[in-house]
Amino acid sequence: MADTVYKIRQMTPNDAKAVVELSQLFEPVSTTLWRGLDAKEGVDWVQERLDLPEWAGFVAEVEHDLIGFAICKDMNDDTRGFIFPQANETVHLLYLAVDEAFRGQGVARALLAECEKLARDWGRSGLLLDVASDNPALRIYQRFGFEELGSLIFLRKEL
Repeated sequence: MADTVYKIRQMTPNDAKAVVELSQLFEPVSTTLWRGLDAKEGVDWVQERLDLPEWAGFVAEVEHDLIGFAICKDMNDDTRGFIFPQANETVHLLYLAVDEAFRGQGVARALLAECEKLARDWGRSGLLLDVASDNPALRIYQRFGFEELGSLIFLRKEL
């Protein structure tokens, strides 16, 4: 099968519904953005973030159908310097998703490249993302040059 021709462009608030619909295909794997939100709340969340100057997103589309997206946030004004020393020089890639039917065609790599360009345009020195250790996308991120900063252990006490 020949690779599909896709286009990458800046995400707009009008993309929010399609973004949420695609993200719902990955539940419950994805827990960062949509946990506990219904579809309308997810759409509102995306639209509200895209109206803020420190947030941006990109979509991949084929003939106006959304096949992937990335959502980023500038951490410059964030008070998360305690996470790691360069946090304020970093753009956080919060979400990257590609429709399963279009994987292996460079869509994730193209979206990552746009996020990297955004970080450079904003004058930042790095991109940050978090990913579960068993997520197959981990290999893509490593091939793109991401390196592990550390790890988290989630603890819970039954009451």
